[in-house]
Amino acid sequence: MAVDYQGLELTTESAAAAAAYSNCVRGYLGFQTDVGVHLKATLEADGEMPMALITRGYFFHLFSIPALERKAADSAKAAAEAIAIRGANQREKWHLAALRAWNVGDMTGATDLWEQIMLHYPHDVMALRLSHFTHFYLTGGGAMRQSVRRILGAWDQDRTDYGFVLGIAAFSHEEAGDYGLAEAFGKQAVEINGKDIWATHAVAHVCEMQGRLDEGIAWLDGLSVNWADLNNFRFHAWWHKAMFHLEKGQFDTVLALYDGEFWAAPSDEYLDFTNAAAMLWRLEYQGVDVGDRWQGLADVAERHNTDAIMAFADAHYMMALAKSGRNEAAAAMLDSLAERAGGSGDQARVTADVGLPVCRATLALCRGQAEDAAEILLPLRDHIYRLGGSHAQRDVWAQMICRTVLDAGRFSDARGLLAQRTAIKANSPIAWNWYAEALEGCGDSAGAAAARSHV
Repeated sequence: MAVDYQGLELTTESAAAAAAYSNCVRGYLGFQTDVGVHLKATLEADGEMPMALITRGYFFHLFSIPALERKAADSAKAAAEAIAIRGANQREKWHLAALRAWNVGDMTGATDLWEQIMLHYPHDVMALRLSHFTHFYLTGGGAMRQSVRRILGAWDQDRTDYGFVLGIAAFSHEEAGDYGLAEAFGKQAVEINGKDIWATHAVAHVCEMQGRLDEGIAWLDGLSVNWADLNNFRFHAWWHKAMFHLEKGQFDTVLALYDGEFWAAPSDEYLDFTNAAAMLWRLEYQGVDVGDRWQGLADVAERHNTDAIMAFADAHYMMALAKSGRNEAAAAMLDSLAERAGGSGDQARVTADVGLPVCRATLALCRGQAEDAAEILLPLRDHIYRLGGSHAQRDVWAQMICRTVLDAGRFSDARGLLAQRTAIKANSPIAWNWYAEALEGCGDSAGAAAARSHV
C-alpha cells in the first residue's frame, strides 16, 4: 500500500506509480500540459492501479468527445476488474462508483459521491476539483461555494497545493456573488503561485462582474507572462482580457486577441470553441464586421454537430452553424439534440428544457425571424443558468434575449429586461445604450437621454 502526496492511501505496491500519480493530480490542478504523460507513467509502473484507471476514465469525460466517453466505460471496467483481484479501499470504491455514475450520464450522482468522499477525506483534491467542475455545469455558484467551504478548514498554508484549493474557493465564491471573499482568496492563491491560472481568472471574473475594466486588464496583463507553458485554459484567460476590451469599445484589440491568442489556430476543444463563438456573437451585436471568421468556426462545429454531450457546448456550435448558413449541419444537429433530449441523464434533461430551444432560437435569429426567436427565448430567461458555465459565459444569452426582443420590436419587454440589466451592470456602456434604445421604442425620449448619460 502506497500513499499519494496528500497522504491518501492508494492500492498499489509501486512507489513509482504513486509518485507519478501524484504528479498527474498536481498537474491537473495546475493546468499543466504534461498531465497525460504522468498518467501514462503511472500505468506503466502499475497497469492495474485502481485510482489511475479511474482517473483515466474521468479525464476521458472531461474532453466531452463521444469516442472518449465510450473509453471512460472501458476504464471503469478495467478498474473494477483490478479491484476484484487486488481489492481497494473505501475511497477508491466510491471513486469507481462516481465514474460509473458519470458513464451513464448521472453527473448529479457522481457529484454526490465526490461530496461524500470529501466529507471523509477532505484532502482528496481529485474529488474536490471534479465536483467543482460538475457543480459548475449543473447547480452553479451556491453549490460550488458550499462544496469548498466544507473542506477548507482542513487546509492551511503548510499543506502542499493549498493555493490551488484557494483558487477553487475564489471562483466558487465569485460565482455565488461573494465578490469580496472571492477576490481575497484569488489574490492569496496567486501570491502563493503566480502560475495559478484558475485563481487568476477568478479575480478577472470579479473585475468583470463589478465593471472594473481597467483593473481587469491590468491584472491579466501583469500575470500573462506565467501562462506560456500551461494548457489551453490560457486561451480562456486571454478571452477574459478581450471581454474587458469589448466593453470598452476597443474592438480592434478584441479581434487581435481573437486572431493572435484565443483562436490563433482551430481547436476541437469545446472550451476554446465556446470562447471564440461567443466573442464573435458579441462583436456582431456591436456592429463589428468579423469577416469570414464564422466560416472557420463552422468547419469545427460540423465535426461536433451530433456530439450532444454538453448542452453548453452545443449551444455554441449552433451559433457557428447558423451564422455560416450551414443549414444541413444545423438541421442534423437539431435532430441529434431532439434524440438526446429523449434520453436519460442530467444533460439530456438540460438539452430538453433549455439547450434544444436555445439552439432553435439561434437558428431562427440567423434567418431573420426575431419574433419567433423571442417567443422561444423569453420563457427561458430565468432558466439559462441550467446550461452551465459562468455568469460571464452565460451573459451571451442574456444579451441574445435582450437584443432579440429589441429587434422584434417588443420594446416593453426590452425595457424591463434592460432595466434589470443596467441594475446589475451599472458600468456597462453596452447595457445603457440598449436600454436607451428600448426606452426610445416605448416613446420615452427623456428616459432614453438619461440612460445615454451613463455611457
